[in-house]
Parts: sequence; C-alpha cells; structure tokens
Amino acid sequence: MIFSWGLISLRDGDRWTNIRPPSQSKYAYATILTSEGDIEYPNVQEPYLHAARLLTYQLLHDPRTRGNNTDIPLLVLVTEDVPQRHRDILKNDGATVVPVHNVSREWIHPKWERWSGVLAKLNLWNLVEYDKIMFLDADTVIFRPIEHIFESPTTAPQQTLPWTTIISNGTVYNSSIDDAAAGPLPETYMIAGIHDIWVEWALPPVPGNDFYAPQNYMNAGFFMCSPSKNLSEYYLSLLDIPNRFDSNYPEQNLLNNAHRTDGRMPWRDLGPGWNQKGADKAAYDGGLRSIHHKWWRHLEDEFLTHYIANAMGDMDEYFFERDQHLLFPNYA
Repeated sequence: MIFSWGLISLRDGDRWTNIRPPSQSKYAYATILTSEGDIEYPNVQEPYLHAARLLTYQLLHDPRTRGNNTDIPLLVLVTEDVPQRHRDILKNDGATVVPVHNVSREWIHPKWERWSGVLAKLNLWNLVEYDKIMFLDADTVIFRPIEHIFESPTTAPQQTLPWTTIISNGTVYNSSIDDAAAGPLPETYMIAGIHDIWVEWALPPVPGNDFYAPQNYMNAGFFMCSPSKNLSEYYLSLLDIPNRFDSNYPEQNLLNNAHRTDGRMPWRDLGPGWNQKGADKAAYDGGLRSIHHKWWRHLEDEFLTHYIANAMGDMDEYFFERDQHLLFPNYA
C-alpha cells in the first residue's frame, strides 16, 4: 500500500503501465529539463530531474492531482545536454520526451548560468500537433487538478490587433518602427499567464526602454499557449534585434515584449488561484492549485513543507512499487 498522507490509495487497474500509449489529445502539459543543477545547493543531486519526475507523477499518476482527463500527456522538452539516462527515466515514468535544440544569441546574458537553456522553451510553438499547451516550470508542485484550465475563456484564440487600435489606457500603440524591424505578426495567437509582481518590483520598465507595459508582467513559469510556426518565427526575429529587451530573464522578457499588454498581441491574465511563487497554508486552504517552488529549498510554511515532502515520498514509493512489480510480477 502506498503512503498517501491519510487520503487515498493510488492503486488502480492500469497502475503499472510502463509507458503510456500515444495520446490523441489536442491538449498537453509541458515542462523543460536542462542539465543545469542548483549551484546554491551543490549537495542536492539532479534536483531538476527529481522535480520533473514529481511533476510527471502528479500530472499523470496521482489521482489527487491529475484530474479526470487521463489522456492529456506531459511533454518534457530536453536540451542536447540532458543525459540519455535522464531521458529514459522520464520516458519510463510516462512522460513524452521531446528532444529540442537550444536557442541563443550573443547578446543574451541570463542573470544565472542555470538559465542558459531557457530559450529552448520557444520550441513549444513548433509543436503544432497540439491546439493548446499548458507550460509549467519543472520546479512546480501541484496541490489540486488543473485540467479545466484548458477550457478557460482566457485561453481562446485572439485576433492580432491592427496597429491603429486604441488601447484601453487611452494610448495608441505605434508599431511602425518595431514591426518593420521584427518579422510579420500572425493573424491570430493565444497566450495566457499570471502576473509576476516580484519581477515587476525588481525590474520596473525604464522610460524610453520599456520592453513591457507597467504593472503587466507575465511569469514564464506557468502559462498557456497555442503553438504556431508563424509566432515561433516572430519570436526568433525579436531575438535577432540586439538589446530588444532586458536579457536577465531571457524567454520571460522576450514573451513580455512580444505580448505587452499595450501592444498588438497582449497576453491575457488566467486569474488568481492557479499558481504563485511562495505560499502558505492560508493560500492552500483558499484553493491555490500549485506553487512555483524548488522542492529542495527551505519553505517558511511548515504545512507546505510537509506537503511537498510527502508528495516526494509518495512519488518515490509509487515508482519503487512499479519497478518491483515489473521486475517481479508477483510482487505485492
């Protein structure tokens, strides 16, 4: 019997399926894994691999957090530097491993070395076999099912605005210079996320060099998008313009620049309760569905500290019993 923190057993009829069959879903969850560790915690071995495994377990296997639609796959984008052993582990856990190329430019200098591969997230927009992809950073811990986010009205396709459209703040976005330098915009798009008030505080727009609209900065660790080759090419054209945006947070600042809320393709707000950085028991009790937190780092709230520790324990025991069953079919 799996330890289940006093809730329910995870055993079900198809529990020990080794590799999930190909999904026909037009929706997908996605995350990304690079080979970078956490230099501030050098004693923690392969922290992001374990984080990706926890996300796989919570979104695909644990009935308390996966929801009712078990056909939605989890895509794990892996960059060239991710060892084959890690890819095999994730595939064996049920994830759909998607090898991708890194994306870089000479003028891009991330704030932290571990973010050197984050622009590989742009490969999401090439996965046009899916209508919607819900991206979550690997260091996300799920509290409650999030499957119904795919049906949120904020994730419906949007028409790209003409450059003469009057924006809600009373100004007119003049794209004549920016659009001439960048590539053409698609006719429709979809991107929805959550506000990152921490970065809004730490990196406010600089007059004359404001790459995003004030008080409207989107976090790139939890967002919904609709894949589009045209949009992928547009993002790459922005990267070809040196210093187009602050490169401390490469992919996040690119997306905020491309989808600034006073621009032609504004990002939409998913609303509160889906995900946040840092939380406490009050937020959990209030219905928060996930937290953006590295499982190996200290969390002030004792309740959530125990929740994450128990989730890791449940995952370890689930995969241990799976391996034992596969090696010894009569194992109970």
